Amino acid sequence: FNFETFGNSIICLFEITTSAGWDGLLNPILNSGEPDCDPHIENPGTAVRGNCGNPAIGIVFFCSYIIISFLIVVNMYIAIILENFNVATEESGEPLCEDDFEMFYETWEKFDPDATQFVEYSRMSDFVDTLQDPLRIPKPNKI
Repeated sequence: FNFETFGNSIICLFEITTSAGWDGLLNPILNSGEPDCDPHIENPGTAVRGNCGNPAIGIVFFCSYIIISFLIVVNMYIAIILENFNVATEESGEPLCEDDFEMFYETWEKFDPDATQFVEYSRMSDFVDTLQDPLRIPKPNKI
């Protein structure tokens, strides 16, 4: 790829931004003489002769573009990772604690005094309404 057309330029800039083979794009810019370019070719509509680039400008462009794009891209990746981490920790921010389990067992004992490990389906709505937060499902509940 090269910077000859707009499409190629976008692909080259994307390649530089992802740091995938940008050194292969820098090598032709550093070549300032024959056989890599022709300093005597005429460019219609301009007074500039030749199709050789200026290595100093190429180095400045590549270095500045790499630094700026890396700062932006790396910061975006870090921001996305941190945002997803915050979302994940907020979802699990209030897990059940030992007191919640104890409250569940005490409420279960009231609805299953004989310790049969079963509660009648008709009493299940009252059972989940009797539980305290975060386990409580207030009436009208559908179970």
